[in-house]
Amino acid sequence: MVFFLAPSLIMALAFVFSLLAQRVPCVGDYLDEETLNRMQQREEYLQEQMTKLLLEIEEMERAQGRMGLQALLFALLPYWKTVSVLCLFVFLFWFMWKIHKKFRGVEDDSDVESSSSEEQQQEQQELEQQEQQMQVVEVEAKDEFVFAEEFWPIHTHQEDGEQILSLLHHLIDICQHIVADTFYPVPAHTTGVGSVYEGWCPLVNEPVFCVVVSLLAPRGHTFHPDLGAPEELPARNSRVRVELECTCGREQEMRMRCFLHASAAELRNQQSNLLHSLCTDSYLDVEKTAHWFQKPDQKCLEMLQVTDVYKKIFLVEMLFGVQQDDTDIFLSSQETEVGTTPSTTWPQSCAVAEAKFFLLVAARAEERNFYIRYMQVCAYILAGLNFSVYELKTVLMHLLTAIPLESWHGRYFLERIDDLLRYLRCCVEEKHLGHFFIGNEDVPAEIILPQDFRESEPLNLFQHLEDAERHEQALQELEELQDRLMSLLIYGK
Repeated sequence: MVFFLAPSLIMALAFVFSLLAQRVPCVGDYLDEETLNRMQQREEYLQEQMTKLLLEIEEMERAQGRMGLQALLFALLPYWKTVSVLCLFVFLFWFMWKIHKKFRGVEDDSDVESSSSEEQQQEQQELEQQEQQMQVVEVEAKDEFVFAEEFWPIHTHQEDGEQILSLLHHLIDICQHIVADTFYPVPAHTTGVGSVYEGWCPLVNEPVFCVVVSLLAPRGHTFHPDLGAPEELPARNSRVRVELECTCGREQEMRMRCFLHASAAELRNQQSNLLHSLCTDSYLDVEKTAHWFQKPDQKCLEMLQVTDVYKKIFLVEMLFGVQQDDTDIFLSSQETEVGTTPSTTWPQSCAVAEAKFFLLVAARAEERNFYIRYMQVCAYILAGLNFSVYELKTVLMHLLTAIPLESWHGRYFLERIDDLLRYLRCCVEEKHLGHFFIGNEDVPAEIILPQDFRESEPLNLFQHLEDAERHEQALQELEELQDRLMSLLIYGK
């Protein structure tokens, strides 16, 4: 390794070594006092000289540094113009680079916005094309789909239905007054059921306003549902057994003699009991009850003096119903099979429970009658096919409990109507569609059902599809349903 030392440093080291050589005596020499004084003086002198020498060396180094810088500047003096031009070019280049960078940034942002705007416009055009193809108009205020005028109005039949219910309420009040001192069934309240009151009856069809009139047992009598075969749900051959109850001790309060314990002489001046008037073999007779109800009903109409200024004719189907305990299931007078049902048969009906279900759904949803459009579509495309509207309504009720209600409005219409047909297809392929109120754990708790309804195994409405020929026909009709739906959405018919 080689070290390079500056000349000034070499001189300083030489001086130090000479000083040390003079101060260190040889071994064995004797130094007297005079010689020692001279050596001390010599040492002080040498130190002074060394200090001066070091100062001179430092001064020489500073002078050489200044002379070097001056020489460099003097050497570059002829080129100052060139250096200035170079500096100017460097500054201009830097300035232009900054401007270019800022411009490119704005241009990139503009390109991104332009690209995003083009994509949005393209998506908007596609949506508009789809809307034109489907001929669907979203009304912002009502959030409804409007199709052909002849079958899509929602409120027309419902308004008439509400008027009819209001009229029947007045009739019931008058009937209760008329039968108060008799032993005939007492009409309690009315409930609108069926397509008109559920809102999905197409306008092209003649509306039939179906109303269930609940009947209570008269004083001194009790109604007991006789459901027949326990494994059959809903019971089709159920009956209403009429029994007399003891009124002893309450005769003054009930304004009657006890039918069970009063003597024949005491009962001679009292009207006969229900068993002798409207019953057959201790069971309430549907035909006798309907015939009897026409008499007080006619009297009520005469007392009300009803006149329709618009000369409208309303078809009202009045069904009598006896409530099963405190549930929403009724034994109704509706016939199951024409001409084959005994007059004492009161089959179980879920019509009131269905009406209550849709009221609950409407109360929980933002829009009261949002489900109407789905039933309108189903009723329209099912015309002439073997699928019943009730089967499609059952599918709808299942989906209403499975899909959040907020996903049934507005823009979700096409998705939900597609879900309806997909669900129906799965049921047909599996040959099983569960009854909504029997063996279904998803029925809202607000709907009160008999215990056997909740504990029973799910009732299969597609049991008939076990027949291979009927199953094949159902699969073919599914394709027809899909085609009809597409034609309805695209062409409105």
